[in-house]
Amino acid sequence: MTSAPPASRILLLVPLLLALAAVQPAEATPQSGDSSATSVPVLVSDFELFSVPPPPNSPRAPAVAAQSQQTKKTSSAADEVELPSVQARRLMDFFAATLVDTLQKSGYTARRTRGTSLPQGALLRGVFAEPDEKNRIRRTLLGGTSINPKFFLYVGIFNLSRPDQPLYQLAAEQPGGSQFGPVITLNNYIPLAKYELDKNPTEEDVRKICSQIAASLTAVLTANPNAFAQ
Repeated sequence: MTSAPPASRILLLVPLLLALAAVQPAEATPQSGDSSATSVPVLVSDFELFSVPPPPNSPRAPAVAAQSQQTKKTSSAADEVELPSVQARRLMDFFAATLVDTLQKSGYTARRTRGTSLPQGALLRGVFAEPDEKNRIRRTLLGGTSINPKFFLYVGIFNLSRPDQPLYQLAAEQPGGSQFGPVITLNNYIPLAKYELDKNPTEEDVRKICSQIAASLTAVLTANPNAFAQ
């Protein structure tokens, strides 16, 4: 099995992070939201993080993820964990779980979107991206050859009464090569924020960004109390 590129170091610590997500540290004190804002139910989607295809004859990502949980102490399992597809899935899971927990501790009724639908409320969607050499915004391709040290994470706040709005669209012209994902054009007609995230994030990094996302959501809902009314 070929060794993973430097960007794939991102999730060697994610199995630990996933475990820690279930047991919050006592000192964690998320901001309390405005009562009118926190009355709005919130759905949290998995923030989009794409990866290079797995090498030929490699196990499928779900099988590798399950196996690595049982054999984390072996070096071969560590190599398997470094598959970009597995890393991407784990980072998306950790972000979603941490954000839901942060929102709930701030007073929101929040849940992940899996199998869940609501007629009204707010939806949080995000995409991991990075700039290319011409400063165009490209979807991140985990496991690619990009040398950028950081991700850009774009998070949009959507009104579930208008669920068909896009977070971004693919640009009409796409350059070749496999260093990055496609060029994207972000939707400027929704509340949208950009966060910078190291490609080898710590638990504290993720929790800090989730707290910032929760604060942004509260600000939007407080400023637009009727837009998301029940």
